[in-house]
Amino acid sequence: MSQSSLLDRSDAPYWSLPGFKGAFREGELTLGLTLPVEEDAEENPKDSLDNQVRLIQKAEAGGFAAVWVRDIPLRVETFGDVGQVYDPWMYLSYLSSVTSTIALGTAAIVVPLAHPLLLAKRAATLDRLSGGRFLMGVATGDRPEEFPAFGIDKGERDEIFRENIAVYRKATTTTYEPIKWSGGKMGGSDVVPTPQATEVPLLATGSCLQTMEWRAEHTHGWLMYHKGLEVQRQNVRNWRTVVSDWADRTGVIGTPAAFKPFAESLWLDIHPDPDAPASGGNFGYRLGRNALIELLRSQREVGINHVMVNFRTSTRPAEEQLDELISHVIPALD
Repeated sequence: MSQSSLLDRSDAPYWSLPGFKGAFREGELTLGLTLPVEEDAEENPKDSLDNQVRLIQKAEAGGFAAVWVRDIPLRVETFGDVGQVYDPWMYLSYLSSVTSTIALGTAAIVVPLAHPLLLAKRAATLDRLSGGRFLMGVATGDRPEEFPAFGIDKGERDEIFRENIAVYRKATTTTYEPIKWSGGKMGGSDVVPTPQATEVPLLATGSCLQTMEWRAEHTHGWLMYHKGLEVQRQNVRNWRTVVSDWADRTGVIGTPAAFKPFAESLWLDIHPDPDAPASGGNFGYRLGRNALIELLRSQREVGINHVMVNFRTSTRPAEEQLDELISHVIPALD
């Protein structure tokens, strides 16, 4: 798609962006990769950042639709999970310069700790720098120690989240319109650059402490944690119902706007034996590739559109598993 001016609003819909189109297709299932690729690759680097980039480029060339990073503002002593060390905005900006087609997503930005106007500027900037490949997953955050550090009442994060998202969306979709909220006011000014389309694709991660109806109205998709197949089947059914109700109410039913994807995060430890059955189930599975192929086909059948694989608890080298996904699993989903 052609780029509009950095200062002018675009009338191109968000679903026409390459990141959204590449990661989410109705009736299909694509794979994404949660970073870092290797366990503790950022906390205790086994190799340089160059090696992480090499693996990401291999994933891109091998058919992965997206890479995902987490927003972890502080290392919390009692949490036991460093997660994502690099700042997600800077890291994805860097990755946009060394990749060309893969979508770049956050799962997820902790919205209550972010100033909504800076959130708007950073999202639009990354959207522009990546050529429309940015997917912004958002959440309320779950590390209790972070909230007092940022002067936020943890118990109010659901309300702050809603307000910040409202300010963010108005800032990215209007020009010189006054905005007033509990944390400030803006008049006679606006946020630039503008997004490449009408909006940057916005995805709810988890519940965001909001109703499903709110998520269907105010976001463009739902990123969920792994659940058993039957639980996920019901989650997808419920999601499709409220999205359909929203689409009917707003008059967009039957248009591309009515498709709001459902994605899940899945921890994997691919067994060297291709025929090994699945074990585990809380966050993911240890299983052979043939069982994985059947799982992914079943997830596609229930309506899951994207699966973000995570190797952080694997006993087998991540690159070996990445190669197996590229050589055997992704082709089997065509």
